[in-house]
Amino acid sequence: MQRNANGQQRFATAWYLGSVASFMVPAGIQMVLLPYLLTIELHQPALRFGLTQMFGQMPVLMFLLFGGWLADRVDPRRMLIGLHAAALVMPAVLAVVVWRGTVTEAVLVAYALAWGLVTAFAMPARDGLLRRVAGSNIQRMVIWAIGTQFGMQMIGQALGGRVAQWGPVGILLMQCAVLAMGIHTASRLPPMVAAPLPHAGPWYLAAWRGLGAGLPLIFHDAPMRAAFLIMLGVGVFFGGVLPVLIPLAVRDLFGGGAQDIATGFMMFGAGTLSCIALLTSRGGLAFPGRALVLSMASGCAALVPIFFAPPGWVFHICLFVWGMSGGLAMAMSRTILQEQAPATHQSRVMAAHALSTAGGGPVGAAMMGLAVSVMGVRWAVLVPVAGVTLTTLAVVATHAVWQVRSRSV
Repeated sequence: MQRNANGQQRFATAWYLGSVASFMVPAGIQMVLLPYLLTIELHQPALRFGLTQMFGQMPVLMFLLFGGWLADRVDPRRMLIGLHAAALVMPAVLAVVVWRGTVTEAVLVAYALAWGLVTAFAMPARDGLLRRVAGSNIQRMVIWAIGTQFGMQMIGQALGGRVAQWGPVGILLMQCAVLAMGIHTASRLPPMVAAPLPHAGPWYLAAWRGLGAGLPLIFHDAPMRAAFLIMLGVGVFFGGVLPVLIPLAVRDLFGGGAQDIATGFMMFGAGTLSCIALLTSRGGLAFPGRALVLSMASGCAALVPIFFAPPGWVFHICLFVWGMSGGLAMAMSRTILQEQAPATHQSRVMAAHALSTAGGGPVGAAMMGLAVSVMGVRWAVLVPVAGVTLTTLAVVATHAVWQVRSRSV
């Protein structure tokens, strides 16, 4: 019986990671293809590019908590099947528009909005399934999931970097093919029994009360609150800055194109994967709060050399170290929340955590676009460094985050 249960868990883990992969390859393609079309093909200026990236991240800010509530109330496996099918439509439509030669900024903003909407529901659905698949190995599963996420995202970015050779239509059709495979992988995930709505009052009032239930739980638990606040700073000053800084730095500092944008994103992802490999070899970390704080320091230190307009290879090293710091921060913050959150509110707590990172993205993207347009890339890079430093120091001064210990290591 034990051997059979272990075998079922291994299969569930494989299908879970396959589901993550089938969404992150298209996401990686989109991260390169959209900036390429906007900055290289349409020559969008820095401020408008930052605003476009902001609009693309707004649906995550607006719908992530609702996506978490929904994932706690319905079978997240069915959600992921439907979301992969919905996501498949978007690149198919954009491929037709590009093929006809009628692509405009408005069309690309609509595409970014649609992708952001699907992401807002897909993220909490996957996070809600993680603990069911992981069993008692929560931190290890978190590390594997993040490794898969960034590894597959890098593959997508590499494919997106070939847009000048293969053409946008070919890349978009490749997105469609991977998303179609994702429908199958999601269908093989273990089903979950939906939690019933409370009977006190009308269903829509119960839904409204449950919508933001993850946030009060986070703020009533000191370790979760500390991780949330640090990652809120990361979301605004790192997460929102990343998709704006790399394309504009490539264009303004190095005069590069799509392949250079892809290389920049891939160096960040390679750093994240390297961090995940180190964490896997160690079997996790006993003090995730301590590692989270140190990741903020190393992330800020990685960005400072860009101020000096270094050679391209130094820029890539900076992105690699920044990616390592990001991987450590994501793994440790998600470990803290996955271990602390009650099973009945898993998706909502993780949706609130995702909101702290992805939800801060629109503000960070607009801020970075404005900063680059006013100060240039070199001076603008100091804005996220200052923001993350001040946020982390404030949390460390008010929370005992340094002493938070993992329950699964």
